[in-house]
Amino acid sequence: MSDAEQNTTTNPIEQLLSLLGTIDPIDLAGKAVDVTRRTSESLLTILENLASTVDNLNKTTTRINAMLDDIEEPLRRIMPQVGTAMNTMASMGEVATQLGDLTKRLGPLTTLAENAGGLFGLRPNKPSSSSTSSSQQTE
Repeated sequence: MSDAEQNTTTNPIEQLLSLLGTIDPIDLAGKAVDVTRRTSESLLTILENLASTVDNLNKTTTRINAMLDDIEEPLRRIMPQVGTAMNTMASMGEVATQLGDLTKRLGPLTTLAENAGGLFGLRPNKPSSSSTSSSQQTE
């Protein structure tokens, strides 16, 4: 057996006591206090940041509520007129569509009227001519 083997014992209680002998309880207590202090400081910083955030949210909520109080009543008065205007615009779009459709449908009738007028010696009105429409039809 070597010297290292002779110095180590096989008794578990002796091994446990030798391990406990290497532990410094004062150093461990100091480290535990330091970790507790740092944790407490971090928690305090987190709580201060949370309190600041809540304060900012409260201020923002107050500003938004004040702005809504100022804007809400005029908007309530205007919205029926805006709705009516939107409905009117929609119906105007429908009327324009119907007029376009009517123009397409009356196209053949217009052509027929022009041809019939030509049979009677009437010429269609031209916007670029300098004479009036009544003088053209009376010729």
